Amino acid sequence: MYRIITFCTIIFLFAACDTTKKMTSNNSSKDGIPKMVFKKKHIELGKVAKGDKRTFSYPFTNKGNADLVIEIASSCHCTTLDYPTKPIPPGGKGTIEAIFDSTEKEKSETVMIDIILKGEDPKTGYPIVEQVTYSFEF
Repeated sequence: MYRIITFCTIIFLFAACDTTKKMTSNNSSKDGIPKMVFKKKHIELGKVAKGDKRTFSYPFTNKGNADLVIEIASSCHCTTLDYPTKPIPPGGKGTIEAIFDSTEKEKSETVMIDIILKGEDPKTGYPIVEQVTYSFEF
């Protein structure tokens, strides 16, 4: 269900984007683009029991040539996220912190975390979207 909601959210963002006009961001240059490079894009939590909570993180570096601003990071209801809200300059580092709560889960799963950056890709005119994942086994 959360995959459908995430997919619909991303489609809405693409549909809402007017590609005939270029969005400008106060936090990036016109010819620059931020680029999130993660140390790991997938984390394996291993076996969990119902009610377990696991805390983990996704460190990243801005390897682009413009400030990186996370507009929103979202996942299913089982995941609580904390992420930087201030601009991360080129070469700067940040971390997305996640807490997984297995209380409502019934089976093993791979969970996606969608990260939407402020601004747009100057080549496509679409929002810049990154994705990381984690998985667990019951």
